Amino acid sequence: MRASRLSLSVLSAGAVVVALSACSSTAGEDEFALVADGTFTVCTNPSYKPFEFSQDGKTVGFDIDLAREIADDMGLELALISAPFEGIESGSALDTRQCDAGITGMSINDERAERMTLSDPYFEDGLGLLVGADADIASVDDLGDSPVGVQQATTGEEYATEQGLNVVQFEESDLALQGLQTGQVDAVINNLAVLGAAVAGDDSLTIAQEFDTEQYAVAVRKGNTELIEKVNATIERINSDGTYDQLVDTWLS
Repeated sequence: MRASRLSLSVLSAGAVVVALSACSSTAGEDEFALVADGTFTVCTNPSYKPFEFSQDGKTVGFDIDLAREIADDMGLELALISAPFEGIESGSALDTRQCDAGITGMSINDERAERMTLSDPYFEDGLGLLVGADADIASVDDLGDSPVGVQQATTGEEYATEQGLNVVQFEESDLALQGLQTGQVDAVINNLAVLGAAVAGDDSLTIAQEFDTEQYAVAVRKGNTELIEKVNATIERINSDGTYDQLVDTWLS
């Protein structure tokens, strides 16, 4: 598992994406409006441990604590909406006003930056290949026609498809992990932090290969520049006051 604290110089690079998104919006789209008065409503897909997952009947994780920091800085209550990842990353959950923001371990790419306004990056991760510890698989090159589990609509699926692998889609990341454990697939491609959480305490699994570093961002409705500025202000604050390190220690150590 690899968790890295993004420097402010790296964070500022993400502002380019936000600036480009804002420039393409109309003046009317810049208005700050919440789905529910007094509440910061966040869509998340709670099957992505350690970022968002269910524990003792509650949704918890790194992203949930980040969402709470953002809400607190705005003086708002936090409300969580469980939604399919595909609906969040496509922007439809935001466009239909189900929520104010999507915070769900979502990587930055050009397509998402076109559909939504993205924050400065708040986490840097990579993709990895998870296999059984006794499998004769050391890299993607060893997979051949072996079935590979991915969560649909993710950069892991995109990578696996580009590599010409025998892709098996799962709606949730934990279902892909279950598919590996039950023999439905021979490997899983997902983000390293998620794979690291799966491997922890389970010596039957191992991360065979790491590749493709990427960054996570918060997403808001296209053109909602006032809200994204508030989100970015919180990201900057937690990086400067030690809160970010506390979140890493809590969820990623």
